[in-house]
Amino acid sequence: MPEGLQGGTFQGPDVVTSLLLYDAGTDYPLDPAKDSFVVGSAPDCDIAIESAFVSARHCRLDRKPSGLEVTDQGSKNGTYFEGRRECEFHLRPGKTFVVGALPHRLLALNDEMRTLYPALIDILGEPDAHAIRSETPSPSDLILAAIGGAHMLIASEPHCEQSRLAGIIHRCSLLRSRPMVEVEQVPVDREKHLDLIRDRAAQSTLVLDLGDDDVRLPSSFVTAAFSARYQVRVVVLARSYDVAAEALGERYVRQMQPVALRPIASRRAAIDRLLDRMLMERECALRVSAMTPDNQEALRAHRWPDNFASLREAADRLSAITRFGSIHKAALALRIPPATYYHWYSKIVGLSHPLTSSG
Repeated sequence: MPEGLQGGTFQGPDVVTSLLLYDAGTDYPLDPAKDSFVVGSAPDCDIAIESAFVSARHCRLDRKPSGLEVTDQGSKNGTYFEGRRECEFHLRPGKTFVVGALPHRLLALNDEMRTLYPALIDILGEPDAHAIRSETPSPSDLILAAIGGAHMLIASEPHCEQSRLAGIIHRCSLLRSRPMVEVEQVPVDREKHLDLIRDRAAQSTLVLDLGDDDVRLPSSFVTAAFSARYQVRVVVLARSYDVAAEALGERYVRQMQPVALRPIASRRAAIDRLLDRMLMERECALRVSAMTPDNQEALRAHRWPDNFASLREAADRLSAITRFGSIHKAALALRIPPATYYHWYSKIVGLSHPLTSSG
């Protein structure tokens, strides 16, 4: 390993700023002014969990420079870390522990993970503690996997935020000390393969975007990327498992953790929240709940053929019509032919006038 790359794995300090109830989304922020916290079922605990499995004063958390020291307080049902009942253990961001029983599994987050968590909900969907596990991980699962360091295959239709998710994985990982490396086209020159891996991607995240083309990557490049010597985490963006297997070889793809992103059309319950978030980003006061019932249903029934790109287009156009008051003025502001705007509005999406219940 070149001297400049030694010690590239993030070592800290890494401050735990909150605990998240795994797959339930309940966030327990840790007051930065305090150095010690009590977890238990008593109402006056810093982290109060109402449950017969949780003792009144179940465990104590003490801040340390490199994380939290967790000490069980003689609880009846125990505190578990990495599958074992423990009296004391060290907790860093991206790790979990169980208080009393499995439903009370807490995930430690740092500020970066907390900031990125809403984006994970946008991309992956709402956490659901009762959902059957599939190849679409929950946001909590993804943070755990990011810390774990496994190679990942993100498979999806285009415009499902694959690149954005790869960036989140890197920013949550222990490789975040070095810049992420994104590659859309592998160099033809064999000598440059090793240079790219050794000098740029070592001890970092290498994102390979396979695009729409059926390609076979050079074996020398793939071998170097997956070599344990360079400590590269490979994240592949592809349309499917088969496309990735054709490009890298079945042997390597079998090593990867699959992450299947669902198209927007299959996530109709999320349309309102996703569009509202985009409208807020555009400083638009319109919300889906203010639209007429028919218009709300039209948005949820739309195919969203380009997934998040289609959602952003809708947010731009709905913001414009809200600001300028008519399709004609909105079209001129966005430099779109009014006929094109009208066709999108009434024929493609199926919206009607008035847009909102208030007219």
